[in-house]
Amino acid sequence: MGSEERSVSSSLSQSSQLWTGLLLLGILLNVLVVFTSNLGLDTHVHMARAAEEDRTGEAMLPWGHTRPIDSMSSDPAYAPITEEGWFEIMPNTETEAHALGLGLMLILCGGAYLVFWKLFGHQAAISTTALISIHPTFIFATGRTFPEVAMAILGLMLVLAILFHRIEPNWKGAIFSGLFSTVTMASILQVKGIPIHFSVAYGLLIAGWHILDSIERMRILTRSPKYVAMVSSIGIGTGILLYGGLFGTGTIGTISEFPERYAFALIIATFDAIGIFALFGMVLWPFLRSTIQRLGSIEDHSIATVTGLITSLATVITIYIAALWTYEAALWNAEWPTVMWTMGNNGRYISMLMLPAILLIHLVGLNNPSAETQSNPQSKKKALLLGIILILPLSILTAVHGQTMWTDDAGESMIDLGLMEGDDFLFISEATLGMHWLYTFRIEVDPNGENDIIGHWRDTDSGWIEDLSRSEPLPNRGDLKNVRFIVLSPGINTIPNGWNVVDEGKAPWMNGGGTWQVLSQS
Repeated sequence: MGSEERSVSSSLSQSSQLWTGLLLLGILLNVLVVFTSNLGLDTHVHMARAAEEDRTGEAMLPWGHTRPIDSMSSDPAYAPITEEGWFEIMPNTETEAHALGLGLMLILCGGAYLVFWKLFGHQAAISTTALISIHPTFIFATGRTFPEVAMAILGLMLVLAILFHRIEPNWKGAIFSGLFSTVTMASILQVKGIPIHFSVAYGLLIAGWHILDSIERMRILTRSPKYVAMVSSIGIGTGILLYGGLFGTGTIGTISEFPERYAFALIIATFDAIGIFALFGMVLWPFLRSTIQRLGSIEDHSIATVTGLITSLATVITIYIAALWTYEAALWNAEWPTVMWTMGNNGRYISMLMLPAILLIHLVGLNNPSAETQSNPQSKKKALLLGIILILPLSILTAVHGQTMWTDDAGESMIDLGLMEGDDFLFISEATLGMHWLYTFRIEVDPNGENDIIGHWRDTDSGWIEDLSRSEPLPNRGDLKNVRFIVLSPGINTIPNGWNVVDEGKAPWMNGGGTWQVLSQS
């Protein structure tokens, strides 16, 4: 073996050891976060819906929808039934939910390693698996049992469905690719609570796109990553914006209702999702410029299709995040634009494209052996190392601290003080995410809904003290006449006549600190 070969072999060995060490650290952080983090706010909502479906056969939220008609009050009577969603695989206990979160992360790591090993070899597999193991979003999602890890698995499956046509470049491959794409997209829509029949259109589009590539004169488009990226991003983006502006309702309808706010939110969402969570968080930035340059000269159908998938979904996700911020701000009368800071972690939705993006970089590497990749960074080695060093503190912080909350202590306090079957309690907080915080009590006071305990929520400025004494509730507000306990969020010190503080405690500093109080009638 020559000196040059020995040098390459030694370099690869050292690099492999580095990636292996990083992977072990990442796995350790994902295990640690299961013990340090509470479940996420959305997870509590999904668990409440799942428990209600198990008990009654109807997937509804027992204490009222998280988007109530009256933005300052909950209403248990307003609880639309949902047919699909993440709640369908949620267990009933906190321990089982944490086990699900960790299990999905281990599946993601194992699946990613196998796919990249099969396509690109061990070095690509170990480097990719190490990067996803330390990705802050995935550690965040593992601790809170959020669906981002499951969505990342499905994101990888979307690319595999496309690549099947690369192995079988004929009409049979096109049909199988379309069918696999349909099933995978149906799973994605199921997780997000969107009707799965839309997946049929996606599958037909993929199959038709592959068949279109068999027409030679169409290959100028079907094999050009540059053209596909521009057409898909601009076309889909324009289509969604026009639809939202002209016909949209609900979340997407904010495009026409609040056009100035939405335009500003779209700029921030692009920076948040693409800039922070994707390029920085996924350590893609060292390879961005060189990959884009090479994509401009490549003629390859699979690479063009994967490029189109990534740009299309990135466009859809960014548009949705901006619409969500705008809608939630209007729904809760939240301060603008500070609500975008509160909900800034919605940029994590882009994480489903991490594996497709890394896989695309490696596909470009197959097409051009001189191209830099995560497994063979070449001149980008220092930049890649810097990127990893920059995100590691965030990964460690996410694992060490995790999700904190104080409502579990307040819920336990009410049970100890005598909250019993058939009782109600009232939770007072600011409007933003108030309903989500309400459902964090349920796992403590009535996890399975068998005790018929009802939790109510009111905004601090809702006139809740008057509601306590009403013989009939106002429209779209729950009836408070059976309320036995009141829980005041930190910073709220208004105590109604005839009620006394019976317990209190300190909220974690990551939740803003301060003192929460439980009130009971004299």
